[in-house]
Amino acid sequence: MTDTKEATRLRDLKTSARDQLMIDPRIIVVQDGHNPRDYSTAENRKHLDDLKESIRANGTLSPLWVRWDAATKSAVLVDGECRLRANLELIAEGVEIAAVPTIQVGATTEEDQLLLAIIANQNKPLSKLELGNSFQKLYRFGWSPETIATKTGCSVRFVSDSMELAEAPTAVREMVAQEEVTEARAITEVRKNGARAVEILKERVAAAKENGQGTVKRERAVSESRVINFGPVVGKLLKGVKEDDLNNEDFEWIEVNREVLLTLWRLLNPERKNMKAA
Repeated sequence: MTDTKEATRLRDLKTSARDQLMIDPRIIVVQDGHNPRDYSTAENRKHLDDLKESIRANGTLSPLWVRWDAATKSAVLVDGECRLRANLELIAEGVEIAAVPTIQVGATTEEDQLLLAIIANQNKPLSKLELGNSFQKLYRFGWSPETIATKTGCSVRFVSDSMELAEAPTAVREMVAQEEVTEARAITEVRKNGARAVEILKERVAAAKENGQGTVKRERAVSESRVINFGPVVGKLLKGVKEDDLNNEDFEWIEVNREVLLTLWRLLNPERKNMKAA
């Protein structure tokens, strides 16, 4: 029977008794190699500094996720290492922080713990480079790329690219981490040139710096095909496509339906414009 009691406070709307636990951040244990985040990058250092200023002004608003380790009788971090690090640095700088909000989560196996660490990083999404090693670990646990994609909410292509990037030479991964080379360009060069990708990318990075350019991005193939007047059909073909989708460097191709592909093919091959779908 549905409870028709009128709600007069937020607590009246709860569906369970699960509450936040306030825990001293200094006693929360960080498991070595558990968090995929790479804190050596300038981007993540800036994120940490921005987070410190927010916590200094407003406190820790988003709860950390922790699990209870019965063997060590301790709270082990599952998600929120950036928030934990920010709090610990602030404490070291003299800011008084007695406790932070936490929520207990269940993660009994190593696979469960790793999966939670991956899917819980929503405040600042993990990059392909950061996720690659974690996906590799799940793969060694016997998970297929398809299973990893389903469990983490990523595409199979994203999972495969991340795992491939994790296997790239160390020098290539370092160039990506320092934002000297995009992830897409790194993957492309390794696929094309193998170990030689290191030398090639270093040359591209040096040239970019000399010319005052930024990150080395993926090269676009330039075609010398004839110029075609697509006419009014272009508007129809691009209907619903956003500019951000076209400019997204992570996409090497864009999915379109069969009819659109056939229309484009016919425009490029006017002599066979009557070709029908098989």
